[in-house]
Amino acid sequence: MESVATHSLTPWSRLSERLDLRAAAIWVLAGGLVLYLAVDGGGYDLIVRNQAGVVVWWVVIVGAAAGVLPVGRLGRLAWAGLALFGGFAIWTALASTWSISSERSLQELSRVACYLGVLVLGLAIHRDRESAVRHTISAVGSAVAVVAGLAVLSRLRPDMFSAAGQTGAFLAGTHGRLVWPLNYWNALAALMALGLPLLLAIATSARTLRSQALAAGAIPLVALCAYLTFSRGAALAAGAAIIVFVALATDRIPKLATMLVAGVGSAVLIAGAVHRTAIEKGLTNAAAHHQGATLLVAVVLVCAGVAVVQVGIGLAARHGTPPRALQVPIRTAAVALAAALVLVLLVALAAGVPSRLSHAWTDFKKPVSASLHTNTLNRFGVVNGNGRYQMWQVAGDVAGLHPLRGSGPGTFQLLYQPRAPDGSYIVNAHSLYLETLDEDGAVGLALLVGFFVLVLGAAVSLVVRSRDEARTRAAAVTAAMVAFLFSAAVDWVWQIPALPVAILLLAAAVLAPPRRSDSDPQGTRRAGVGSIAGRVAMVLAGVLSLVAIGVPLATTNDVRQSQAAAAAGNTTLALADAQQAARVEPGASSPRLQEALVLETQGRFSDAAAAANRAIANEPGNWQNWLVLSRIEAERGDSAGAVAAYRRARGLNPRSGLFATRHSPARPQRSTARRG
Repeated sequence: MESVATHSLTPWSRLSERLDLRAAAIWVLAGGLVLYLAVDGGGYDLIVRNQAGVVVWWVVIVGAAAGVLPVGRLGRLAWAGLALFGGFAIWTALASTWSISSERSLQELSRVACYLGVLVLGLAIHRDRESAVRHTISAVGSAVAVVAGLAVLSRLRPDMFSAAGQTGAFLAGTHGRLVWPLNYWNALAALMALGLPLLLAIATSARTLRSQALAAGAIPLVALCAYLTFSRGAALAAGAAIIVFVALATDRIPKLATMLVAGVGSAVLIAGAVHRTAIEKGLTNAAAHHQGATLLVAVVLVCAGVAVVQVGIGLAARHGTPPRALQVPIRTAAVALAAALVLVLLVALAAGVPSRLSHAWTDFKKPVSASLHTNTLNRFGVVNGNGRYQMWQVAGDVAGLHPLRGSGPGTFQLLYQPRAPDGSYIVNAHSLYLETLDEDGAVGLALLVGFFVLVLGAAVSLVVRSRDEARTRAAAVTAAMVAFLFSAAVDWVWQIPALPVAILLLAAAVLAPPRRSDSDPQGTRRAGVGSIAGRVAMVLAGVLSLVAIGVPLATTNDVRQSQAAAAAGNTTLALADAQQAARVEPGASSPRLQEALVLETQGRFSDAAAAANRAIANEPGNWQNWLVLSRIEAERGDSAGAVAAYRRARGLNPRSGLFATRHSPARPQRSTARRG
């Protein structure tokens, strides 16, 4: 009978039995989405990000309408997480109504809507927490390893990656820092930092020795990638993540052995980069080509060696027993740890560490340090904040303008520029929490931080309630969360979707419900009722989110088409595209500004001035709008209007080097009808 039944199965049924389709879905979503965003500039570009968001929400809507999603009943933690993050999205939409820039706020709303879609889809595809955490860690960790490999290869073999040098061409002084494919060195390093504990978990808890070896072998590659970014903040984030992972995981002896071997391999590769100055400086000459070839061989050998040693460590952990001397009871270990901490504190006090920390804080507050201009190993010993303290000061000052509701999502630049201490081009506050406080007020900050606290608390709780490999994986998720939250506190990684998406996918795994017994009919009945309500909520949320994502996407696409047409000399098409963008989003400033630039190119200065004034009405705090109006007024002979608009532009960005020149505003350069 069994033979007959087996032969009666269709090929698809037999394939389904052999494959874990749910695990495959997690790998496609978690690994595929993180990798896709990472290799496309981190997903920073609005069109890239919003297109991904549209796909994610369409999957949610179709899956929910068809009854496929959610695959299981959402638990209380999941609903609490959705309430907090969904509440943050709703508050972002409300804050857009009183924003000082409707366009910027709608763009920020589209970002949050994209992130919400990732969280919803992540929760919807999980049936139980254990498998969700295991597969998500493997998928995200693998994606990070692939990104590290591509990034390092772009430095060692730059001829293979034509886009790898574009960031250096755009931003002076970045050639020595590894930036591709995320196009921002600190974001690339932060991704490596949150991926490091995930790879450690795979290397020490994966079910197969092959997976353990691959993960361990990838760690030196990740470390080399992070080093070549010369990101000090990410180095601190990685250190914090490793400490949290070791502190929360169990069976530490084999884990420490893995960390020791991977650490030695990492040190060897970093030393190899240090002694190859052409590689360290990001050169592309003949010396760099030769040094890249030799270092590539070293990378392959070191990673393979670490993988082979990890196989031995894995075999020893499975079949061997640790010496009795290393089997320390938990109570004894806790007492020893407390005594060690007291001893460290006493030694620190005797060595004058508080005084040194005070001096370090003083150095951090200085606007800039000459030591930061060199990208070498010595950079990691510099504590200067590179202007962050000044940005945070301004962010703290403007927080009092609208303490509860904020000035509007995405508007920090408009708040910062009139108060900027220097002429640097700053868009974000380099701190998610301060920027959220300024833009969304205390209410928005409470919702966002509440979500992070819930996820972190759920991860820690999972650590406490888990054992063996499950606890190791829970410790890795907690450590990755700590790395991201630290990076978000000192940089603008929230605006690089590859990182928040990775964290939201891990959060969805932690918030997934625990495994339910198949013999629980009452739970199954509740799941059916809950899934109906969940599907309806998903469809409604998806429709609203698609609107929030689609409007800025269409506006930005039309403006860029107008810019491309203007660059090609087709001002008629450029004007039509700009006016189409204005019809899609009437409150946006950039379509009106683009319209003014095209009309200026056509010599229709009165119409151009009218369009520029409409751009100013939509975003009066943008100095660029006023500067364009100043030029147009000068071109049509209204010198008084030109001077007035010029002064207003200078007042909104007084530290800009553009206004330090002595050229008259009545004789500006002509426009190219493109907005950078």
